[in-house]
Parts: sequence; C-alpha cells; structure tokens
Amino acid sequence: MRKHLLTSTYELLERRPAVRPSTTALAEHAHVSIGTVYRYFPDMDTIIDELRMTAVHNITTALSTAIARAMDQAPIDAMVTVVEGLTAAFEKHAAILRVSYTSDETEFGLAWAEIEGPLRPLARILPTRLRPDLDDDALDDLIFIVMGATARLCSRVALLRPARADREKLIAMAAHMLLAAVEGA
Repeated sequence: MRKHLLTSTYELLERRPAVRPSTTALAEHAHVSIGTVYRYFPDMDTIIDELRMTAVHNITTALSTAIARAMDQAPIDAMVTVVEGLTAAFEKHAAILRVSYTSDETEFGLAWAEIEGPLRPLARILPTRLRPDLDDDALDDLIFIVMGATARLCSRVALLRPARADREKLIAMAAHMLLAAVEGA
C-alpha cells in the first residue's frame, strides 16, 4: 500500500507539474480512504520527501554512471556524456524535481548537495586530466563551480526546455560551455 501511495502521488505530480497534491486528492486518485493515507504517511510533505530522496538516489546513480563512462573519452565527448546522463536523470524525475523547485528548498539545493557530495571524487577526474596545471585549491574551486553549472544547465534542459528547442543541440551547447569553463579557468 505504501508503494501504491507513492506511485499515486507521483502520477498526480506528473498530471499537474509543480502543484503539490493534497492528501485528499491522493486518497481519491489512489482509490483509498483518507485514513489509509494517514496510516502510512503523516502528511503530504513526508510523501514528497520520500519521493525526493528516491529521486536523489537515482540521480546520483545515473550521474556516477555517466562520469564513469566519460573517463576514457575525448574531453568534449566526456562532457556530452555527463550532460546527457544528468539531463536524462532530471527528466526521469521531472515531476518531483518541479515540486521541489517550488518548495522552500530553492534550486533543489539541499538535495543537490546530497547528490554532489559523494560524486566529488569522481568529478575531479576530468578537470584533473584537462588541467594538470592547477593546484588542489584551484581545482576544488573549479569543481565547485563546474558542478553547480552542470546541475543548473542540465536542469534547464530537462525541465525548462522550450517546446521548439532541440534537446541534443542544447546538450551539445551545455557540454561546450562546461568544457570551455574547465579549459579556461
């Protein structure tokens, strides 16, 4: 039943992006009583938090997989692989990301920190390879900026892309911008 309620909440979020459903709407959509909803979850915030944590885990996994695939690629191909991987992960979890963006957690900030933290060692690989001239402090600063820019660019492509925009071109453009940032720092 717990999984059914989580799935039903996600379906509601997909139907009405960025609108946090009520527990009453969830009960109606899931074809259960409101008491059943409250038996498993104290409120809608708890349900949204659980969906967000699942999204964070899945996005972390997708991004680490993309970074691993990018390690032996040419620099621009590596950037495209990372941007594509993160954009696809954001697209897959768009419904929960949209409602998270509209919450107090601006820019998916705390959740992004949870994604970014474990990936910092992997994120050092490409910049270290491209910029062996940088000392550790300069490299840390570069990684901090590039990881934030990567998250923002990928979230824009995944969640805010205009209908007429070409997804692949936007991914290539973002990859070129990120590569220029790394090489020009």
